[in-house]
Amino acid sequence: MDSISDPMLILTSTFEIIRANTAAQILFGIESLPAALAAAVPEPLVKLARDGELLPEWSPDGEHVYIARIQQVNPERPLPEHHLIFVLRDVTQFRKLSRNQHEFMRIAAHDLRSPLTSIQGFANMLQLGLVGELNEKQLQFVEKVLSGISQMTALVENIQDAGRFDPETGFYEMLREPTDLMDLVTEIVRKHLIPAEKSELTITTEIADDIPILSADTNMLERAIANLVDNAIKYTPNGGRITIKVFVQDRSVIVGVQDNGLGISPENQKRLFQRHQRIARQEHKRVKGSGLGLFIVRSVAQRHNGEAWVESTEGQGSTFFMRIPLDGTNGISTGNV
Repeated sequence: MDSISDPMLILTSTFEIIRANTAAQILFGIESLPAALAAAVPEPLVKLARDGELLPEWSPDGEHVYIARIQQVNPERPLPEHHLIFVLRDVTQFRKLSRNQHEFMRIAAHDLRSPLTSIQGFANMLQLGLVGELNEKQLQFVEKVLSGISQMTALVENIQDAGRFDPETGFYEMLREPTDLMDLVTEIVRKHLIPAEKSELTITTEIADDIPILSADTNMLERAIANLVDNAIKYTPNGGRITIKVFVQDRSVIVGVQDNGLGISPENQKRLFQRHQRIARQEHKRVKGSGLGLFIVRSVAQRHNGEAWVESTEGQGSTFFMRIPLDGTNGISTGNV
């Protein structure tokens, strides 16, 4: 045990320390054993051992970060006889690297916005003929430039949102305000009508009459729902149908975006909402993306104490859902449930 650099404890079933390696003795200030030193084990770790409560990270001094793992020894024996092994893995350096990476991406994405806005403005002036009339070939080139700028802008926005909204590492402070999902969804659909028409897609909405006003972060919800609609437009073959549904179920508001595209296999469904995950299939080679859209959707749902998931059958299409609970901080301002 002493050769292991991570703090390690062996506890009785009543949380008395019977063995501690050198790293654990330094961390917990243990001077002598085998005295009953249950008081030396911090309460968060005791709760993890006693209740099995999730403890993703623990920082005793605000500087070092540990991830706690617990394992029973001889669990088949009667309760008073079995022991618990605690291992605290020091992930301080990994967390610092992660923060540095997120900070770099945040700064890079922020600094890219100004030149992109400038390029888009001048390209729009060319397209409108404000600096002279362009021939057909030149207009085609300008259109491709504008298309590329739109893709880059979407990528920058997704990089920013993925970093800001991440429940574990995000720095975004939620701004709750009365949010009308009916108006929000209607406006998002209006903005996506032209891209849908280019792909010969039909977009419809099914919004229930009893949707309440939420106390939520409107910006976050708009970004999440827009990403769901964007994905549906990208991955639905020409001539397809997309339906955005909003309804109340089990004290929650559910937003669902349904398409009749190619569908997703059960194996791929398990990892879709992870960061930078995309489905590798021949039909999607033409689709540009960073694999961050659904990660953002899940992050927004989690920041509102909700969840996101997909229901899909290969060859029949998919429906992506986001659930926002109506109880607690999401509060109901008006409306009936």
